[in-house]
Amino acid sequence: MPLSSELITLDKTAIVTFASQFDPQPYHLDKEAAEQSIFGGLCASGWHIAALATRLVNETLIENGLPFIELVSVGQLKWIRPTFVDEQISVRITLTDIPHGSPIAETYVQAFDVEVCNGDGAVVATMSATAAIAQDSAGSVTS
Repeated sequence: MPLSSELITLDKTAIVTFASQFDPQPYHLDKEAAEQSIFGGLCASGWHIAALATRLVNETLIENGLPFIELVSVGQLKWIRPTFVDEQISVRITLTDIPHGSPIAETYVQAFDVEVCNGDGAVVATMSATAAIAQDSAGSVTS
């Protein structure tokens, strides 16, 4: 059963602020330009969605007893549809396997697939990744 996160709302200020610093394209910065673009409205940068998804993955793993340390890899990231002003996003995480070895001491690696969903449950992006998860003091896996 997938693990689900809380919802985050993307307001205009957050979208424009992120885009101004990291992805300054007209459809992320200016309402009128965005309305004339292929997207038809002001939308969040895909990198903004990926960053928020990473935060939600972190919080959700911790809330479900998996002490997240950091993402180790992202094997696949795909944007499916834009996320517009005042839309919400959440993540659904499906744990997959536990690869051998971790680059971080006293952790194990957990692989998972992520669906980033809007407030209606429609998938807006997908990601496959691995994260370093802390082991307890006895060296066993925490679950």
